[in-house]
Amino acid sequence: MQMLAKTILLTGIIGLTSGWALAQTQKRGAVTDQEFVIRKDRVLTVPVQPRMFEKLPVLPKPTGLSEYNYLVTSYPLNLKPLDLKAEPSQKVYTPERMDLYPGYVRAGYGNFASPLLEARYMATDIADFNYAVQLNHRSYGKGPVLAEESKESHTNLGFDGSYFTDFFEVFGGLNWNQDTYQFYGLDPIYATDDNGAFTGFDGNVLQAIEFKAGIRELEKVGPFSYEGQLSFRNFTDSYLVKENQIGVEASGTFRPTEDWAGKVGLSYFSTKPEDLTYSLNRTYFAIRPTISYQYEAFNFTAGVNLVSENDSLADKSSDFHVFPVLKANYQFAEEFGFFAELSGDVQRNTYYSFVNENPYLGPSDQLLNTIQNYKVEAGIEGQFNGAFSYRGAINMSRYNQMHFFVNNYTNILVTTDSARFSLVYDDRTTVFNVNAELGYKFSDMYTLNSRLDLYQYDLSTQAEAWNRPLWELRVNNQFTPIARLIVQANLNLMGGIKARGNDLSDVVGFPGPYEVVKLKTIADLQLKADYGITDRISIFAEGNNILNGKNMRWLNYPVRGIQFIGGASFKF
Repeated sequence: MQMLAKTILLTGIIGLTSGWALAQTQKRGAVTDQEFVIRKDRVLTVPVQPRMFEKLPVLPKPTGLSEYNYLVTSYPLNLKPLDLKAEPSQKVYTPERMDLYPGYVRAGYGNFASPLLEARYMATDIADFNYAVQLNHRSYGKGPVLAEESKESHTNLGFDGSYFTDFFEVFGGLNWNQDTYQFYGLDPIYATDDNGAFTGFDGNVLQAIEFKAGIRELEKVGPFSYEGQLSFRNFTDSYLVKENQIGVEASGTFRPTEDWAGKVGLSYFSTKPEDLTYSLNRTYFAIRPTISYQYEAFNFTAGVNLVSENDSLADKSSDFHVFPVLKANYQFAEEFGFFAELSGDVQRNTYYSFVNENPYLGPSDQLLNTIQNYKVEAGIEGQFNGAFSYRGAINMSRYNQMHFFVNNYTNILVTTDSARFSLVYDDRTTVFNVNAELGYKFSDMYTLNSRLDLYQYDLSTQAEAWNRPLWELRVNNQFTPIARLIVQANLNLMGGIKARGNDLSDVVGFPGPYEVVKLKTIADLQLKADYGITDRISIFAEGNNILNGKNMRWLNYPVRGIQFIGGASFKF
């Protein structure tokens, strides 16, 4: 029955569709005859579709969609607002407590009638005002030539004070020096009168009074720091030399970053020396700006030295000098690094600086500064494990008006005071220098420091580099074998010194106007020992020229032989 019903239904649908199509066709054109065949025995079948009975898997429930409820309970408090007061941070240091003694006295006595006295007192409580007073005296009542006729003494008295604020320090000081020498570098036959009686050597007392006052910034770690100083010095000797000097020095440093820094130095000096043949007004003014850059282990400095000085010289082109300043160093590692420098400057010379270099200087005809046209230097340096350190360099410098000391002439016909030295200058001098330093430190028991210098002089107007050494060697050793005992052994060597001797121009067969005297190598061995009996009391012993060498730094001036001195010191 079902199949029959489906057949009838389908037949009816087809018939209706055909009739609709015929009606549409008739509307467009003529009516045509149609024949329909109805078959009742036709059966329509449809294929069976298999069904899927497998259930879909259940997906896990996401946990992030769970709902949470928070319970917030308010507890109102009736509190007053905080009253904050800004105060600087206080760093608390707890250093080891040390007993500080403001006073110190050291006294001793040795051969050659040589007393020694050192005394100083310094305030130990750091307050707004701090001060220190010191006194030093050492003399030799007897010398290497005719005992008392070659005596020598040195005395120094000084006071320094500082006033501190939160940001800067105001400092000042007053210092007095007196040094006494005998001109014993004269042949005794020239120190006798017509009857042959010895008249004694001339002596000279050098006195200098110096005052200074200034201001400096304390921290020196901020972006800007400064320092300035005003000074005055008066110097006289037992003859006609007088020299007054007024000086102003200032410097400022600007550090915008950790890598860059700029610095400007300024100095002005007005000096008025007087001697037998002149009375001068000498001025010296210098500005030295530099810029420094640091990148990791590389350091570089560039600047310029601007100097004006009014020394009077024949054919002098200008009083104004300009010199470049270039410095660089790079430390590849702790064990090795190199450095280099190209610079120039004007070395300021005064009668006071000359007489400190050679105390037997007599009347001078002219005072000149030394012009360093250039200096070229390169070298290496480094250290190993914090114990060994070394440094080696080669440099070449060109100078104008380089000074030398020569003995006054003594002619067979005219006798002058050959015990006094005079200043001579070389117009153009080239100096080659090779130097090396070596240091070693073994804990606190042993320390070594040494330096070797080799020099070569290329001169233009002088025949020799008078009284300047061709090589120097200094070796300093310090031992601490036991607690409270310090031992020092120092060796100083100097050689290649040539001096200008007597005028022999009137001697038949002598080709030159003077003789060149080669001085023997100077060898000075020093031994020192200091033992602390208590924290306050200690004893000491010193020995100089232990090898008893006939050392002669200046022609006709031998030094004392073996010198011993012993004494004690006390703190209070």
